[in-house]
Amino acid sequence: MYMRAFAEAWPDEQIVQQAVGQLPWGHNLVLLTRLKQPEQRLCYARAAIEHGWSRNVLNIHIETRLLERTGKALTNFTECLPAPGSDLARESLKDPYLFDFLDVGKEAE
Repeated sequence: MYMRAFAEAWPDEQIVQQAVGQLPWGHNLVLLTRLKQPEQRLCYARAAIEHGWSRNVLNIHIETRLLERTGKALTNFTECLPAPGSDLARESLKDPYLFDFLDVGKEAE
């Protein structure tokens, strides 16, 4: 069942070899069962490879919608600051607060 879902989710062999083929099978099962959009799966797969996320960390980032929350602010840091300074300035604007422990639903967003 999961092998069929895997083949349907990533039909392009080139993409399979690049991102998803580099992840352990458990990571692929998390991506298949937790995310319905192929674009989201690929984004989380690339991020898991880039940052070396474990399966539990991948689960947590999917639950907290990490990739949907990051990078929303428009800035000109990369054009105006050198690389180390621009990265630090961009990271300082991210919202570090997560209030998931409050157990409020979607109505609070």
